[in-house]
Amino acid sequence: MSELATSRNISELQTAYSYWLSQLTYLSPRSALKFKIDFPTFESWEHVPKTERHDAAKKTLGVDSSKIFTSNFDAMIERALNELQTHRNYEIQVVPIDSDDYPYLLKQIPDPPLVLFVRGSIDVLTANKNAAVIGTRDATPKGKTVATRIAKWLGQNDWCIVSGLATGIDTAAHLGALEAKAPTVAVMATALDTVYPAENRPLAKDILNAGGCWISETPLKRKPHRGSFVQRDRIQSGLSVAVIPVQTDVEGGTMHTVRFTQQQKRLLLCPRPIETEQSLKQYAGIKYLIESKRATPFSLEQYDQTLECMLSYRNSLLHDWIPEQGNRPKPVHFRVIVDDTDKVPDKSEPDKTKPRKTKRKSAAGLQEGFDFISDFDLWKKGKTKQKPKKQLDKEIEIIEQLIFEVEQARHPDGRSLSSADEVKEWLESRIKALKQTALAK
Repeated sequence: MSELATSRNISELQTAYSYWLSQLTYLSPRSALKFKIDFPTFESWEHVPKTERHDAAKKTLGVDSSKIFTSNFDAMIERALNELQTHRNYEIQVVPIDSDDYPYLLKQIPDPPLVLFVRGSIDVLTANKNAAVIGTRDATPKGKTVATRIAKWLGQNDWCIVSGLATGIDTAAHLGALEAKAPTVAVMATALDTVYPAENRPLAKDILNAGGCWISETPLKRKPHRGSFVQRDRIQSGLSVAVIPVQTDVEGGTMHTVRFTQQQKRLLLCPRPIETEQSLKQYAGIKYLIESKRATPFSLEQYDQTLECMLSYRNSLLHDWIPEQGNRPKPVHFRVIVDDTDKVPDKSEPDKTKPRKTKRKSAAGLQEGFDFISDFDLWKKGKTKQKPKKQLDKEIEIIEQLIFEVEQARHPDGRSLSSADEVKEWLESRIKALKQTALAK
């Protein structure tokens, strides 16, 4: 056993080990998690003889194994311990994935952060009764009012509101929770010594004072990269039982969260567009999600039904889903009221290419088997031919994995890929590595 192992508290070493994997190597979240599954503790890796570590890492990580050996292991753990102390000095809690304080729902996603940084009350995370209310920065005044009303209503019913502290809908959602005197969580892409945007510093302070918290997977003294805000979106949905986009165009940050919501099998609920504003671009994404059956729509008179659905789904996620067996949450059914407002016509311009009408599905049906990567133009024109579902599911799975790997790919200095040429070069290197693996077999 090394001098480091005998001179430090074991709990500290375990946290430092997770911190090292997530922050001091260049591994993607999925690769870091894969390594930690095979070597779950500081001792499990330290006990591997140094002469055998390279082969052990290669067996788990393949071509990424070299990223583990950027420096001396003990020196890296010492550095991690020092950086953890810096966080404590800023009153930031460091929560590794194997801690009892780590949110259970977030643990279940495919790529949970190995370490969370939390400022404020951690109790609001461990309750696992969260709903994300999100949307565009370019929100209309009425859209902000709806977001505030939904967040306030959920807060009054003992739900914690998750959002991203951005201007627009996010700000309105946090304010709604504060009006209800309910906790709210700001999921940030930056380190927790910085509030972005700066104009929301007073709001961020109010969140802490009201018993909420800020969380991030970015440590102190690290600048966010281009992919940080997309990665942040998976945490918003991962923390939540349901995600509620209020306003969004068909492209943008909110749609990243929608995609993660579908990957993670969480409820996706949309308030029906306001009749006088439904032709605006701020509702284009909402109309798309509703009409393409990705999301379950609801209106003011359905608040109680929606709440019942969320509570049932939460119970299913927490009690019926056994991660070790790979079970999915049991379906949750609630009656969907069908009325004329469910159709969202654009009165500003006649719709000559309405999507083909399909039989309405139950709420549970809308949350299973998503074809979440879709062609928006195809949706507008109406589908004529469809591939067999199994083939579609397989293609979606491949594209989904490729999108994720491209988003997570890093240069040796930690930068994300920023141009088409870099993505092409990375893809060619992946193809070459896969061919070599195939030949080796």
